Amino acid sequence: MRLEHFQYIVEIARCKSMSKASKKLYITQPSLSTAIQNLEDELGFQIFKRSASGVALTDKGESLLKIAETIVGQLDLVKELSNPENDTTANLNLAAVPVFCNALMINLIQALKREHPYINANIMELRPCKILPALISGTADLAIGTYSPSTKEQTFQEATKNNLVIEPIFDDQMYCFLPRNHPLAHKRFISMDDLEDSTPAFFNDHVYMESYECHHPLDHEYTKNYYSFTDRASIKKAISKGLAYAILPHLMAYDDIYVNSGMIIPVPLADADVSLTTYIAYSARNNLPKAATITIELIRKLYKEIARTLQETEMKIDREHQRMKNNQYLLY
Repeated sequence: MRLEHFQYIVEIARCKSMSKASKKLYITQPSLSTAIQNLEDELGFQIFKRSASGVALTDKGESLLKIAETIVGQLDLVKELSNPENDTTANLNLAAVPVFCNALMINLIQALKREHPYINANIMELRPCKILPALISGTADLAIGTYSPSTKEQTFQEATKNNLVIEPIFDDQMYCFLPRNHPLAHKRFISMDDLEDSTPAFFNDHVYMESYECHHPLDHEYTKNYYSFTDRASIKKAISKGLAYAILPHLMAYDDIYVNSGMIIPVPLADADVSLTTYIAYSARNNLPKAATITIELIRKLYKEIARTLQETEMKIDREHQRMKNNQYLLY
């Protein structure tokens, strides 16, 4: 039995496939299969059940996996001890939803460069439905995703099934993002019915459109025209040109060039109480590498700061609307 055997077990269990695991481990599939077969012969029990659809752990294999994960985690810690000055690059793959990439990706990169320059973060922007699969497949080491009230149960079920930790870190509300010349752009609140004659823009999987669809489903005759895009940049450009509006998380307005320039105005929805929760996800099985632990702590800190900033902004807007209301009252 060799140390790499434990790494093999962990990777095969994660990938649920010998061929996929062999690619991750940079060895041939026959070599990996032979190594596992020899280990099973040595131990005297079967670790994995093979089938046409892949591999699955046996009961004893599950017990062995827990031991293997502990050993692999401890090996990672030993490697970190050999780098006390942190001058060796640590690569970290982070899968993140568009709302994070829009608002906080650059902040995270700046914080890492300033405080932990040895961490090299590879950030993959993915739609919410792709976040956990990236973590499960091993493509990502950490994940930042979102769930709505309707997708919360499914998200936690998938996490539990794959032994993942889901840590909610930020609650947001959906806003209507309007072009500045839209007649509704300067109202304090708007309803979905106010948007009856306006053209919506969607992400092509409609993830963020629950508040819209509960009033005006896309497959009904009500929606005569809409635009569907695969990326946030195109949606915002369409809004800024006066072609459409979009229902997006309020956080999409944070430090946004279109919003800061006044080309897009985000307005709260009065009749669509749809929340969106941002979460951090990571494996519950493995001891997290130091780079991942540091990144998680930075993300928590960034979200606390942004929550405080958004609260202060909302209070300022409320005071300004109250001042305008009082001035109108005095005129009469």
